[in-house]
Amino acid sequence: MMRFIREYRGSASLEFVLLAIPLFLPIFIFMNFFAESTDTQTSLRTLAREAARTYVTSKSDEIAAEVMSQVISEGSSALGYSHSIRYWVRCSQSPCIYPNGRVAVTIVARLQNSKSIEVTAIEYVSPWA
Repeated sequence: MMRFIREYRGSASLEFVLLAIPLFLPIFIFMNFFAESTDTQTSLRTLAREAARTYVTSKSDEIAAEVMSQVISEGSSALGYSHSIRYWVRCSQSPCIYPNGRVAVTIVARLQNSKSIEVTAIEYVSPWA
């Protein structure tokens, strides 16, 4: 009887290695992918917010478009998205820079895994502009 019990010593750790670890591996891969996607989305949302803020604090639409383009170019290259970024601006009225005007900046970035992330930031022009 004692010999029968000794033969099963360590079997729980063997079962864990053979069964549980292969089941946890896909979970860790998914968590890594989700964390990378969330980090990218957060950094792009910050870049879009900064671009919109730059746009609404400018004196005219021409200056705003040029400065915002520089902000997005510098920010995207610092984040490593310089070649895979597209952006556009939507305004509630034309010209965009007028009191209480609404400006929405949308940025789309294509990731290495061919997935694209789109974020939008909305800012309002000062009522005293």
